[in-house]
Amino acid sequence: MIYLSTLLLEVFTLTGKIFHGLAAGLTAAAAMVMTGCSGVNFTIDGLLAAPALTDEQAQIRSALTSSVGRNITLKYPRGGANRSAFVIADLDGEPSEEALVFYEYTGAENEGIRMNLLDRNSDGSWYSVKELAGAGNEIEQVVISAMGEGKDINILVGYQNVTAENTLEIYSYSDGSLERIGTDTYSLLETLDINSDGKDEIVTIQRSADAETGAVSTRAYELKIDGGGIVRDDGIDMCGNVQSYIASYSGRLENGLPAVYIDELNTDGSLQTEIIYYKYSGLQNPVRLSSAKMLPACTRPTGYTCADLEGNGVYLVPTTVPMLGYENVIPEEQVLRTTWSRYEDFYEFAPVFSGYDSVTDGYTMVFPQRWSNDVTVKTDTETGEAVFYKYGGDINAVMTELMRIKAVTKDETEDYRYKGYSLITSRGQVDYLVKLPTNKREQLILTIDEVQNNFYPTNRY
Repeated sequence: MIYLSTLLLEVFTLTGKIFHGLAAGLTAAAAMVMTGCSGVNFTIDGLLAAPALTDEQAQIRSALTSSVGRNITLKYPRGGANRSAFVIADLDGEPSEEALVFYEYTGAENEGIRMNLLDRNSDGSWYSVKELAGAGNEIEQVVISAMGEGKDINILVGYQNVTAENTLEIYSYSDGSLERIGTDTYSLLETLDINSDGKDEIVTIQRSADAETGAVSTRAYELKIDGGGIVRDDGIDMCGNVQSYIASYSGRLENGLPAVYIDELNTDGSLQTEIIYYKYSGLQNPVRLSSAKMLPACTRPTGYTCADLEGNGVYLVPTTVPMLGYENVIPEEQVLRTTWSRYEDFYEFAPVFSGYDSVTDGYTMVFPQRWSNDVTVKTDTETGEAVFYKYGGDINAVMTELMRIKAVTKDETEDYRYKGYSLITSRGQVDYLVKLPTNKREQLILTIDEVQNNFYPTNRY
């Protein structure tokens, strides 16, 4: 299983920011250990030491400590695009950039997270503008986005809380003043131009409990900045069988409408997907509106998350059935065939691809047409490779091997080339390799071009 061994190789860029690959790697790792309705929570703090600071970050930290006069421990966001304790961006529409730093005081009790905004003097040196207290135990994500009127830039900070929903705080910085302009709660948050008006909105999922009955309901809302504050619409209902939200993805539908795809762990331990988009002057959720029809078409085992396989922003939703020969095998030992479908209007999912999806190694191998009813897959227990066979009616019988796929780190690739493997494609520090039989008389054996054209790395790490 390559994903854990390569995780540490792709953690930090030269600016100290964490690669997007880390978040997806943690998702894949968590998917591997989930059983029933619970999973293991991996954290950045638990896996990694803090990265070395760049010269610019060191200057910012020096200016910060000169201002606050105390020792600090940097705090890193656990999700989203900005993964550094230092977020450097243009926050006020002026030529120079500003910096946000997240930290807590070393040795202090019950003071919690702090956010400090720093700006530059005319000579380029940094100085602290303002310190604000955070609203949670950890930083869930940080978003810098133009959401209001004109050129105003908004700072969105999501804070994790141990016993409650996450807290969203929205700030604005202009004319040398940092102000909190709104706050809300959420279970899940995405920013995108959901209504195609040229400005970003916030799509949140929020849970609330009835004060009298204790019944919990969940709704999705569109939030926007208007008149210097948060304006929230009436929202739409989400499915009621959800235990927790695994991941969300900002993308689009096949017809071009912006959309949020949400992977969820439901109460029976399987995964399902809901899709939120804007139409008819409000948010729409077709899976909730037609759940009897839609849920069976988007429910599958844990670990099989959505993916934008074609790189066009349209996320495909996987469903699974046993691979040939595994129909009567216990579920824990089954190898699954995955069909990837896209949502089309009028409550329909349309199949796009079908083949073998490796959750652990982060790829899908689509079956070409001539493989549809004749090929199965087994896992080589010694090497961890997926081995593709011509199926003859008995999964335990001797079968003709058609190819085998292995994921390796780049420094291992050359050794495998000597063993007859060829490169399919690369992703980050991972090379995907295939070994094809030298005897090509079997018509089901693919060419290297066919393998490459039908191979898709997924977004799971």
